[in-house]
Amino acid sequence: MKTALLLCLAILSLTPIVHADQVINYPADKPIFSISFPDGWDVEIGEESVSAASPDELVNMELIALDAGEIATAIDDAKEGLEEELKGIKWTKPETGELNGFKVTFLNGNVTTEGVKLAVNCAVFAPKGGETFFMLFNAIPLVALEQHGGDVSKVLNSIKGK
Repeated sequence: MKTALLLCLAILSLTPIVHADQVINYPADKPIFSISFPDGWDVEIGEESVSAASPDELVNMELIALDAGEIATAIDDAKEGLEEELKGIKWTKPETGELNGFKVTFLNGNVTTEGVKLAVNCAVFAPKGGETFFMLFNAIPLVALEQHGGDVSKVLNSIKGK
């Protein structure tokens, strides 16, 4: 009996600890989506947005909820705002598709600012027939994608409509 117990304890001590993700339902009063961030990320929930950052602060994500009436100009407005902030950004053609039941439009670009090459991403997630949609923004140093690319992908794939 002691041998079996010691063996179990030894196996458990060698097993990596699995951290639970932080699941956020947003907006809190009438959620339209949930999103999961890796454990250890700093997540702040505001009245109109959710902000998240990796522990090393190389990845920062901002999600904002907007009224459905604004969706027609959302990508153009985001593009214009980001171009004001990040001079010289080069955009790829927006891509549309579906992710976990949402219509999604992705706008991706690259820019070098203060000698750092960044991947800039904006995504519009629209629930079918919803009164609200949301946008996700992030800017990540290209060198950080090796370390955090999997986390970013996991966050995007965790988004689910309510």
